[in-house]
Amino acid sequence: MPNNALRAAVPAVSTRRCASVARRILLLAALLFAGGFAQGQQPAVSPFDYGLREAQSDTARYTALLRAHNAAISAGVDVDYTGIDSIYIEVPQGAPTIPLTRHNDFKGCTFFVLNREKDNVLFGMTQPTPRIALDKALVDQGDFGGMEALNKGWMLLILYDRHPWVAQRIGYGYPFERRDVLLLHDGKAVNSVVASYNTDSTALEAYFCKVDTIRKTIENITIVRDKRCTYKSYCFNIIGQDNVLLRNISITTPKSRLTADGAIIAQNATRIALEDVTIDGTYSAPQKYGYGVSMNNVWGASFTRLKADGKWGVFGTNNMSGTLLRECDVNRFDIHCYGRDARFIGCTFRGKQTQFSSMYGTVVFDSCLFADCIPVRIRASYNAYTPFDIVMRNCSFDATRRHHALVNVMLLDTALNARPELAEKCWPNLRVENLTVNILSGPRRLDLYEPTGTLSECSKPVAYISKVQVDTLAMLRKGKPAEATLHVFSHPVATKGIVEQAVDNISGVAKVEFGIPKEQ
Repeated sequence: MPNNALRAAVPAVSTRRCASVARRILLLAALLFAGGFAQGQQPAVSPFDYGLREAQSDTARYTALLRAHNAAISAGVDVDYTGIDSIYIEVPQGAPTIPLTRHNDFKGCTFFVLNREKDNVLFGMTQPTPRIALDKALVDQGDFGGMEALNKGWMLLILYDRHPWVAQRIGYGYPFERRDVLLLHDGKAVNSVVASYNTDSTALEAYFCKVDTIRKTIENITIVRDKRCTYKSYCFNIIGQDNVLLRNISITTPKSRLTADGAIIAQNATRIALEDVTIDGTYSAPQKYGYGVSMNNVWGASFTRLKADGKWGVFGTNNMSGTLLRECDVNRFDIHCYGRDARFIGCTFRGKQTQFSSMYGTVVFDSCLFADCIPVRIRASYNAYTPFDIVMRNCSFDATRRHHALVNVMLLDTALNARPELAEKCWPNLRVENLTVNILSGPRRLDLYEPTGTLSECSKPVAYISKVQVDTLAMLRKGKPAEATLHVFSHPVATKGIVEQAVDNISGVAKVEFGIPKEQ
């Protein structure tokens, strides 16, 4: 349907006019009564005051929103979307990002977005991060009290290691650099880095910015990307921020040839929270990437009741630590490379996997469902197998012909990584407590570890793994004991040390195969 026909069929701006006028009158009255104007305060900015109602095209409406948000930023106030039910906008030529204020309540407005100009970010909450000279010996200590630029108030300290963590990602041809972000209060770090920076192989480059800890909000908005889009509009981009909540947000993306999506992006930030967010589709394909959530260098990211799906996978993240997912329903979670500590509570994973590389600390799954997916995959393309532990507690696994292993360790590249920190190939320890395995199809077996490398690669001794423990496991087929085989390792592997293997309180298991001698 041509754009002008669409405009004739649907109002370009759907409003609640009477309610809008009444609410604005009440707001003005309240401010006057409270003496707000006398104290120099200003009311929130309305897009109606910047030409939204008079706009004659979708691009003009985009410009009206941009003007309103810029005016609000200049005045130090927020934008009031009262009275706007829905709005059609088109990205104009050379359009900048619409800046977000501290509190962004879109009042349930639905944005229909058309982009035929260039890839752009629709809404952004960003700030510059100037460079600062920093002694890398201070980083591990987390005490920057002797630095005047960092020892007052709340700061973000953003760390880049310019000596590649991975010289070349296998199959992709580009290097990977690790990053960390520290939240400072009066010069003292609240969190810590994933791995030490006080090493000969680290080439530190540091940046900083001032933040406040008052929660910023982005909420009550629906974004529908038009099927006629020929370029991508990334919905939200958050850079250099602390304590931002995205709540009650819905993003819908139609079938498209576009790929390489990042519907919600966060970089160099701390304590970013998503609550009650729905992502229905992404610009991606089964063999071409695109993400609903794209994050790089975020500490303390949390996701509550995120429901999301995409052809490639929902999450694409790097350099993440202290991540929490609670009551989410997604097809994939991953930390591509470099992370520490992740916790999943009451989540459902469908059809794909959670995957990690260069992970440290502990990955905990508590009361989760794995539905025809790989519960944990250690990806090979970064050749970065670092020590961490996996805990699965009170979980259920719907095993199928293609997915019947808890931990899949992908191709073990036998070449040594140039970074000394990654020289050893480490496998994670595993603790399973009260797991129910429903064998839906395929072989009656469960593999705790499933290496997918060649026999030659699996003959190279791996490090760190020292304990595999199962306490209470039931294997069922159509609700009855499956009488299946439990394989600790799907086929023999070599380890540098003795691996303690304990399997207790199991049912529906006819036989346990350990894969490596218990005394190796």
